[in-house]
Amino acid sequence: MSSIPEDAYLIIIGAMKSGTTSLYSYLAQHPQICECRVKEPEFFSRHQSHGEKETDYEDLWDFQDSVHRYVLDGSTGYTKYPMEKGVPERIRTLGIDPWFLYILRDPFERIESHYNSGRFNVEWKHCILDEHLINVSNYYIQLQRFRRFFPRNRFLLLDFSQMKTDPQKVLCKIYDFLHLDHSFFPDSYQKKNETVYSNRFELIYRKMIRTVGINRIIPESLKKQGRKIHSRSARIPRKLLTKEERERIHNILEADMIKLRDEYDFDVAKWGFGIDDGL
Repeated sequence: MSSIPEDAYLIIIGAMKSGTTSLYSYLAQHPQICECRVKEPEFFSRHQSHGEKETDYEDLWDFQDSVHRYVLDGSTGYTKYPMEKGVPERIRTLGIDPWFLYILRDPFERIESHYNSGRFNVEWKHCILDEHLINVSNYYIQLQRFRRFFPRNRFLLLDFSQMKTDPQKVLCKIYDFLHLDHSFFPDSYQKKNETVYSNRFELIYRKMIRTVGINRIIPESLKKQGRKIHSRSARIPRKLLTKEERERIHNILEADMIKLRDEYDFDVAKWGFGIDDGL
């Protein structure tokens, strides 16, 4: 395993529920990009329970300098400030000079997806207007945390809607950003990690597994019967923001969305921001 150069780190910093898993899978197939042992190592996070527990960041990759130009990290916990604090500071302290990819999704859609995926966790305690969900959609605030330590030219902002409709065009932007040639594209562009809407039987079963370990004592015949019941059960309807909830989120995010537009030249009008400010 070769030593990884300081400028060889490519980090997808978010946003959560904005196509990061799909983008990671596309980039990981590129012959000059070395994928991580896991998509989200969360090495610089402190409150992401699924993170990898490595002492050295380099140990997450089998980097070969004769083959690879970049190593890839896709940890969305890095843009969950203020729940997750100190991430850019820790990256800077390590002495590396990464390239950052940040995928931005309609903040209302992102909040809905975040809420609907999270509420199937038996430990989920957030409402759809929870401050944490809104903060993750405040892309300007999340970016500015990183900009205190890294220059603007190390960041590429990507549009989730464009990745859905024309992923190859998005990859071309990334290749230009990283000075890679356009000789490789995936054979197919399959969506990854889409939110699955469970039913009430599954939620109860998950809770029982967590609390009493019921899965270890149920006979296989009963498990099969349970799966049949599960397949016939009505799905929990997807929660959508009401008009009043959207207006409240809009009012919270408006000022920072305009800053995002002005400082990063990102179109936020399509999300309903900055329309009436005279520009």
